[in-house]
Amino acid sequence: MASEIVIRSADPEEYAIVAELTMSAYRPLFANIDMPDDLGWYGKELRDVEGRASRAEIVVAEVDEQIAGSLAYHDDYSDEVKAGQLDNYAGFRVLATDPQFQGRGVGEALTRWCIDRAKRDGRDALVLNTTDYMEAAQRLYRRLNFELFPEIGYSIGGSQPVEVLGFRLTLKD
Repeated sequence: MASEIVIRSADPEEYAIVAELTMSAYRPLFANIDMPDDLGWYGKELRDVEGRASRAEIVVAEVDEQIAGSLAYHDDYSDEVKAGQLDNYAGFRVLATDPQFQGRGVGEALTRWCIDRAKRDGRDALVLNTTDYMEAAQRLYRRLNFELFPEIGYSIGGSQPVEVLGFRLTLKD
């Protein structure tokens, strides 16, 4: 029998657990890229759960009373984008699933929670950014009917350029 996934707000004393889980989930994505083990500036951002909590709700997924995934839900995503006009759009960032729970529906459960919350709050759309190499995340978003939203996409230059993609799920006609 599959374990139930419980979605809830994180308690501040759980932020360190969320930070470690996030690093565990993201570190393998950079295995073939010349980055330090702590992922440099990006790792610092990923570990800054308290900073995200100052502008978003930190949400966790529990499986068998263990935190298995997390994300930052933004009731108003406009401050998180580098371009584009986002009136009445919710969004989420830093979706992470503990590697031992990947493939068990944790990321989907967290994403569906965001969809339901944005609908309940009367938002026009739910948006997010992901990178070109996060293929599993892109498959999930497309399966849940998110569409590419280039208005909020951008590029990160440097020695290892990254294309940051925007996705949008329209919630109102």
